[in-house]
This record gives sequence, structure tokens and C-alpha cells, in this order.
Amino acid sequence: MANRLPACALTVATVMRKELRQEFGKRATMVTADQGGHGVYPFGRNTCANEAVTAFLVTGQRPARDLACAAEPGE
Repeated sequence: MANRLPACALTVATVMRKELRQEFGKRATMVTADQGGHGVYPFGRNTCANEAVTAFLVTGQRPARDLACAAEPGE
């Protein structure tokens, strides 16, 4: 995945997820979207990521494992 936002580097997020996994186990699930620019839920342009967040907020269900959402057309 491309690291498109230097201020929020994917490598930093990966390290954070690793630390959270030590504390929370499999409950620490990371959802990434290979989409450039800034996004604010629910107005982000990546349907896959939006649906994962909506599912968590509505039902409390997380993805079974880390979810890497592919870029979508229109970027």
C-alpha cells in the first residue's frame, strides 16, 4: 500500500496496531484504505473502509482480521 499522507504514516499506524495488540489482543484490528487525501467518516471516498466503520459503530463487530481496502475509482 502506498503511504500517501506523511503526517499519518502507515508505518506509524502499523507500530501503533502492534502495541495495541499487546494490550487488546485480536480486538485491535486495523482497517486501511489505499486512497489518497484526507477523509472524514462517513464522507470518505472508500466504500470498503466506510462499510467496515459503519459495521463496527452499528453492531460492534470488527473485521475478523486486519482489512486492507483497495483504492476505488474516482480518486
